[in-house]
Amino acid sequence: MGFKERGFEIPIYIEEFKEPERVIIISCEGSNTEPEYFETIKEKLSEYIPVILEIKIVPKEPGASEPKDIVCNLEKYILDQYDYKSDYDEMWVVWDREKVQARKDNILKILPECRKKNYHIAITNPLFEFWLLLHIVDITEYDNNVLYINDWMSLSKKKRFIEKELLTKLYPIGGYNKKKGQFNKNIVTKKNILQALKQEKFFANKFEDILDNLGSNIGELINKILKIK
Repeated sequence: MGFKERGFEIPIYIEEFKEPERVIIISCEGSNTEPEYFETIKEKLSEYIPVILEIKIVPKEPGASEPKDIVCNLEKYILDQYDYKSDYDEMWVVWDREKVQARKDNILKILPECRKKNYHIAITNPLFEFWLLLHIVDITEYDNNVLYINDWMSLSKKKRFIEKELLTKLYPIGGYNKKKGQFNKNIVTKKNILQALKQEKFFANKFEDILDNLGSNIGELINKILKIK
């Protein structure tokens, strides 16, 4: 029995580009660690980012590290490069509290402008590396006062306590380096982020409380980006 050949046309599919329904724009104090952390989340955990959401990281101007600078970077980005829809999109600034009084004063000075413009604030005391440490250690084994003071670990003042702990704990899998392009992506896993979210609750996690206490509310921003349980 013979079979008649059939002709099949290969269908051509044109992928339709859809605008995200919501955008989160993040302006970070750090030039390296914070932006690379959020970029790594986009890269490694994209399956947990809702398809309706887009994450944009604002480029930082060299030397612009004061709280006001971070807000200005965000405003400039919105005006120059992005069609901001306030009803749906969220603007975030990411700050370190550090431990000097002048830092607190500068944060409080720019705070009314942030609230007026509905900018969300993610802050860590003493610094962002504390949030990273929550990913990889049992934080209850540490002295809270030692973490809060975060003192220099040598006379050369090259590394503070938390950074040294990150380097030590991550040494077998690449260590920790604040230089551009050398962020250790092994920190960013679903398991580690869930641990950080859980441990963050042991400390101050409301903005007003974090200003004068060891703590973080970075988890609030993470929960806006990722849908993981």
